[in-house]
Amino acid sequence: MQKKVKISLAGDLGSGKTTVGALLAEHFAAERYSTGTLQRQIALQMGMNTLELNRYAETHPEVDRLIDDGLRALEEKDEALIIDSRLAWHFVPSSFSVYMLADPLVAAARILGAGRESERFASREEAAASVRARRESEVARYKELYGVDIQNTDNYDYVVDTTFVTPQEVAAHIAAQYRAFAAGERFARCELCPARLYPFGAEEGEPAFFEENGRYFIARGAKAIAERIRAGAALVAVERAEKAEGACTAAAVQAWQKRTGVRFSDLPPFEKEP
Repeated sequence: MQKKVKISLAGDLGSGKTTVGALLAEHFAAERYSTGTLQRQIALQMGMNTLELNRYAETHPEVDRLIDDGLRALEEKDEALIIDSRLAWHFVPSSFSVYMLADPLVAAARILGAGRESERFASREEAAASVRARRESEVARYKELYGVDIQNTDNYDYVVDTTFVTPQEVAAHIAAQYRAFAAGERFARCELCPARLYPFGAEEGEPAFFEENGRYFIARGAKAIAERIRAGAALVAVERAEKAEGACTAAAVQAWQKRTGVRFSDLPPFEKEP
């Protein structure tokens, strides 16, 4: 167990890292370090928005070096830290690394509502398009610079879906998993919002999911997941699995919604039967 808490927060744009980081810092009486804040400051100083800075950084590596040098120094610091950074898991390997997921449209609405000077958009759709473009830019840049994939959730100790969960709930789940991790106990490695888990695989077995085209499907354990949903769980612990055999049809979704009370905000195109 570390002498002092070190938790690093990475994740989707608009997943709530800043808000959750502040709550965790208060909870653990820790200092906060945010590369996102630093990025926005640099963007404003250069007369750019954050997407423009990301694109500029693709051909000007000195921007990333400025940010990353500060991250590297945190590995040796003997103080309680909550680090909001896409690459802290890489540069601060002693930290408990967390990846925060969020539905793109929900994330876009959050960014729009934040009203940051460097992130001004006319609509949620425009914000969502910027989120996608910024993420693509960052993923490509970090693969080129460091040979790492910031979207590969296997790089993180804990993955949590923030789409339909309050920042307070997210912070509480992160704190609980961190304590188990620090004590050497078993903990949930991945927790997803049940309203984003589409029916697909086997009823029995330990809850597991697979991802396809940005959506999450039940690979096995549908019975246990349904029980957790009916019990009022805001998040469901699931393991990552290979794509299951089966089908996800409109009829299956309707039956699942009736069974669990979940109401999906959208459906994949292939769920609609002829």
